Amino acid sequence: MPVLALARGGGGGHAGGGGSFGGGSFGGGGSFGGGGGFFFLPFLFGGGGGSIFGFLILAAVLFTLYRNFAGRGAGMGAYAPQPDAQPVAVEDRSGLEQIKAVDPNFTEQGFLDRAQAAFFQLQRAWMDRNVDEGRAYMSPGLYQSWKAQVDQMVAAHKKNVLDNLFIQGMHIVKAAHDDNFDNITVRVDASATDYEVDDQTGKTVFAVGGTKADRPFTEYWTFTRSAGATTLVTGGVIDKKCPNCGAPLEVNATGECRYCNAAVTSGKFDWVLSRIDQAAEWRG
Repeated sequence: MPVLALARGGGGGHAGGGGSFGGGSFGGGGSFGGGGGFFFLPFLFGGGGGSIFGFLILAAVLFTLYRNFAGRGAGMGAYAPQPDAQPVAVEDRSGLEQIKAVDPNFTEQGFLDRAQAAFFQLQRAWMDRNVDEGRAYMSPGLYQSWKAQVDQMVAAHKKNVLDNLFIQGMHIVKAAHDDNFDNITVRVDASATDYEVDDQTGKTVFAVGGTKADRPFTEYWTFTRSAGATTLVTGGVIDKKCPNCGAPLEVNATGECRYCNAAVTSGKFDWVLSRIDQAAEWRG
């Protein structure tokens, strides 16, 4: 079962809601998730022969706690998903034939090549804490969300590092076409050593799983474009050119081309990443 990584761009705590720990070990108020750490049962030791009985009950309780929480990792922020943490995803690729019918140049492999380029470019931008590096691949909404998260990391003097980032597999799990938009979701199975460092001291302040080690993860990346857009044979964002005028790709904070003012990241001309779901969130 892939581990739910809590520090990657678009994943866990940085994607919203719960701070760097994203509800991991500390999701319920203390290591035991129930309102605090250790507890004491004074009534079990009420004198006489009851003390032996009380000791046996306490031992059983402690053993149960050990069985429940062993394997979560000793490091602060360690997280171990439950066996049902990843729901069964239902694939629906029915929209692919409709997309191909209106866009003869579209191929699944060509699209996956583009998705892979976007994956690495955006993860690099995340690690550099400079989301403008991947601006042309992102929808305006996703860009604003990532920028806010990166600004928070900079203010906290934290930097997310993904060592040994490796894609083990990618495939299309969902495709839809209507009168307004095309949407394609790609399942990405990858692995990395995912941790945070203090940019002032260089020391590790958080590591997914509690220790620095390569860990697998699964994400679902959804790309969107306007229904009238078609695949460019040459040029476009993947070739670092404006898909409208062909000039060297330079976009401003609102996603417009510096030369022709075309809304490059609107999806009007090319695919843009609009959403990232973790495996535990994906419902198909």
